[in-house]
Amino acid sequence: MEENRERREEREFTRREKQRKQERLRREQELRIKIAALSVLVLFVLLSMIRGIVRWRESVREEEERKKQQELEERENELLSESVLQYRDLVEYYAAEEGIEHYVPVLLAIMQVETAGERDDVMQSSESAGLEPNSLGPEDSIAQACDYFRGLVDRQETTGVDDRTVIQAYNYGPGYIYYIEENGGVHSFDLAVAYAEEMSGGRTANYTHPIADDNGNWMYLYGNMYYVKLVEQYLP
Repeated sequence: MEENRERREEREFTRREKQRKQERLRREQELRIKIAALSVLVLFVLLSMIRGIVRWRESVREEEERKKQQELEERENELLSESVLQYRDLVEYYAAEEGIEHYVPVLLAIMQVETAGERDDVMQSSESAGLEPNSLGPEDSIAQACDYFRGLVDRQETTGVDDRTVIQAYNYGPGYIYYIEENGGVHSFDLAVAYAEEMSGGRTANYTHPIADDNGNWMYLYGNMYYVKLVEQYLP
């Protein structure tokens, strides 16, 4: 009898231990599930916060770009004539076609210097296309100017010269880029003068313009050695 009772108690103890173990395993499993769910929730919240921060930063950046563009256009409106500003959309279109859209302010400033938007060949680009001067109408002039300017930018990327060299080369021609490459890679007024002297054979002429007052109102008879200074007057 005693032996049977001990066996029953042992079986009962084993059963209870098994139940406790199963209960412990169940609770551990539930805890793991809760931890996993909490981790997913935390991850979701973090991702949502990160997305929110990214969107906020993008909106701030977009707003800053919008304000910058607005300020640029307001400044251009102050500097450029209405006859030039009427061509802004065309300049933006053809500059984008050539992948030089960030040079739009420079191209508009060049137009202001070349014709103030008051001639058909508004960019004076006919000769760069191998045509007679003033052969192109406004849209064709702008398209050709953007194509020509893109060629100058391509040479700039090859030679490493600065942006002012590209501006002066619009007036002097691509050869000026290689001249600057051989002379330090950075445009200066003195280098522009030296190049014009060489290309003109030293021939000079009077040049009555406020921008030339400090230099005695003269120029060499090759392009315009004051071109960068003239263009930069109209850059915002």
